Amino acid sequence: MGNSNMSTPVQFYFDFISPYSYLSWSWVKDAPFELHPVPVTLSQVIHSYETKGPAEIPPKRDYLWKHCLRSAKRRHIPFVMPAKLPFNSSYALRLAIASDNDPKVIDRIFHLAWVMGKDIGDPDILLNEPELSRLDELASSKDIRRKLKANVAQAIENKVFGTPTFIANGELFWGDDCKNDLLDFISGHDPLDKDQFEIFLDRFGRE
Repeated sequence: MGNSNMSTPVQFYFDFISPYSYLSWSWVKDAPFELHPVPVTLSQVIHSYETKGPAEIPPKRDYLWKHCLRSAKRRHIPFVMPAKLPFNSSYALRLAIASDNDPKVIDRIFHLAWVMGKDIGDPDILLNEPELSRLDELASSKDIRRKLKANVAQAIENKVFGTPTFIANGELFWGDDCKNDLLDFISGHDPLDKDQFEIFLDRFGRE
């Protein structure tokens, strides 16, 4: 038996372009732990590994889209395709950073894209929202642009390879479906067989 520690800070790496980031936001925003959202540019994270994103592999893209639709329906989460996909999420990400990652701002941007089906790659769509338009000057500053780049660099340093990714006490959890594993880990009830994992690392190599 482990010790419960829901005060453990959890980093939540996300991109508004990621449907799984949206689906995970539906539960993580109310999660019983200390949440630290980290907006990142998904394409830069993926391409740092010299690989393709899901949308660049048609069979994988189609399967994942069906999976998102099924998951959203099962969980009663509103889910529609944005007006344009893929879209440039850079400005939306910078708005989130400019708000100091205010959950209300993040929630509104996700809502515009994945509930209302807006093209949030169009800054004018976002600037029509009073709570977002007030952030425009700061979001367009060099400082916020640097912070977004720093977030991406931090993600790569922390071995993030996709979104959403959660990191708690150095342990990485990936995907919308990692909720139970993450909560088990934080509460001190991680079922991971560490000895078997060490055997795996010995056999396949360590970094």
